[in-house]
Amino acid sequence: MTDATKPELYPQYCFHLSPTINRWCHFRIADIWRLRCHPGFQGQDVYFHLNHPIKWIRISGVVVAITEREKKHFYTIDDGSGATLECVVNVPGTAAVEAAPNGKQNPNPNPNPLPVIDAPIDVGHVLDIKGSVGTFRKDKQIRAEKIVHLRTTEQEVAFWEKVAQLKRDVLSKPWVLDPREVRRCRKEEEGRHTSRRQKDCASERHGKRPVRGAGVRNTKLHNEESKPHHEKGERKARDYREPLARRPVRQTGLEKRRAAKPVTRLIPVTGKYDALGL
Repeated sequence: MTDATKPELYPQYCFHLSPTINRWCHFRIADIWRLRCHPGFQGQDVYFHLNHPIKWIRISGVVVAITEREKKHFYTIDDGSGATLECVVNVPGTAAVEAAPNGKQNPNPNPNPLPVIDAPIDVGHVLDIKGSVGTFRKDKQIRAEKIVHLRTTEQEVAFWEKVAQLKRDVLSKPWVLDPREVRRCRKEEEGRHTSRRQKDCASERHGKRPVRGAGVRNTKLHNEESKPHHEKGERKARDYREPLARRPVRQTGLEKRRAAKPVTRLIPVTGKYDALGL
C-alpha cells in the first residue's frame, strides 16, 4: 500500500467516534500480529488495523503451554490461524496477605488488577479471552481481563461467526469521518485545553500570598494612571517647589569678643569629711 492509498489516521480526540475503540473486537491471532503501532501513539497501547484504533480484543483458542511465575501466569494460545499468542494473567502472591515491616498486614500485596476466571486453566482447555493488546520485547501479548471456558462446539462456532462479521462489516474498509466532524472535535478539544489552562492560572493566582503593602501602592499607581493628563500636570506642578533662598547672616557686634576663661578655684577640705560630705 503506497502513501497515496493509505487511509488517513485521525487524531486521538476523534477516537470516541470510532466503531472499534470502545468495544471487544473479535480477532484471529494471525490478524493481531498484523496490527501496527504508529509513532504518535507509542506507549498508549493503541494499535491500528488500517486506520481503525484497536485497544480491546477478544480471542479464542486452545491452551498449548503454561508458564507460571510468582505473580503472573503465561498461557500460550493457539487458534489454528497459523500463529500463537501469549496471554498474561495476574495472580495473587504466594501469601494472600503479606506482613508489613511495622507488624501491620498489607491487604493489597498485588497492585495489578486480577482477571475474572470462571475455572482453573490447564493445557488443552479451549478459552474465550478478553483483554487489552500489549507488546513485550517486540512480541504481542494479550493482558487478560476475563477468561471463560468454551465447553461446546456451538460456543466456538458462535465466536468465529462474530470474528467474520466484524471483519466483513467494519475492518474490511477504512474508517472515514466527515471533515466537519473532525473540525468540531478539534474545537471541543481546544475548548477543554483553554478551560484547563484558565483553571490552572486561577489556582496559581489564588495560591500565591499577596505582598504586604503592595495592594496600597498598586492602588495609588492605578489611581494616578487613571487620571487625565492635565490633572497629572497640575499635581506635578503643585508637588514641585523651588528651594528657599538662604537668609543673610546678621552682624550683632559680638562676634569679635573673646570667650571668657574658666575660673578654677581650690577649696581646702578640713576635718573628717571629704569633698562629697561623707
